[in-house]
Amino acid sequence: MKFRILVFVTLALAFMQNEVKAQKFAEFKWVNDSVSGRYIEKLAILLPVQIENLPNRFLMQLDLGSNQTVIRGNTIGSFYPKYPDLKSKLDTINLCKVQTHECPHINDLNVKIGGEFDCNVNAACFQGYGVKVPVDSLSPEVEILIGSIGVDALKNKILIIDYPNNRMSIANPSAVDVSEYSFIPFQFLKENEDNRLLLPFSANGQDFRVMFDTGASMFQLSAPEKNARMICDSQAVDSLLINSWGEKKKIIGLESNVELRFGEKVLPQLKVYYDPSNKYDFFYESNNVFGLTGNALFLNDVIVIDYQNKRFGIRKSIN
Repeated sequence: MKFRILVFVTLALAFMQNEVKAQKFAEFKWVNDSVSGRYIEKLAILLPVQIENLPNRFLMQLDLGSNQTVIRGNTIGSFYPKYPDLKSKLDTINLCKVQTHECPHINDLNVKIGGEFDCNVNAACFQGYGVKVPVDSLSPEVEILIGSIGVDALKNKILIIDYPNNRMSIANPSAVDVSEYSFIPFQFLKENEDNRLLLPFSANGQDFRVMFDTGASMFQLSAPEKNARMICDSQAVDSLLINSWGEKKKIIGLESNVELRFGEKVLPQLKVYYDPSNKYDFFYESNNVFGLTGNALFLNDVIVIDYQNKRFGIRKSIN
């Protein structure tokens, strides 16, 4: 009997350890700021990270609208004189594009999120962007904004974002109890090339695809002007002047007037925003993307993004 009790206790402890291991979370911070004189409480998600073996405290935005992790060139460059091994990772031959800029890579960069989740990425180094920091006189307690985490850090992983509790987790698909979530399938923008995800969306019974972008926190839905006008009243109900990658641009808000669905979920009436400059219309049209959605649509939810099995889940309500 004692042997059976011991076996039971051992198995129970092992089970609990596995459960704890599977449920590790890292807390995140919300950026809040005033935009066009309006206070926005939840503007962007910032993750606490460690970069390589640097002793400093860093922050990176969670930006699932970016196919690549991006490091601010001016900021990381401040550390090169003191940490030559870090500078040796800079690859100025094999360039990549961020927005309209050609950027070198920082190869095999180790980024540890929240002290829990290791990600090794070939990050784009956005030269001339960010602020230089006084490394030798900087307190280790000061948090330094150094870039953004893109979807390249999440390949074949599961990302959990617990919006109500301001926390996130990265796990292997086998470590998550998927029975707790209602899933819909998604598509990648370009399989094996661009793993930004496209979610099924319908307007007035017509099916579309919207990109899920955590970097677009302000808006429940944004779209090219012709798409926004397809589902909205014609009269503008809002306008904002926003900052995008150092560029000021005006955006216009309209009120939706048709039934909108995300998967099987009927959405409330939304404000849909568009950029009257039409600067990014070619991207939407060439990729058959209706628009962008982001954090604002899910602030009361726990969501799961399963990058291996290409499915997006919302945690079921507990009655």
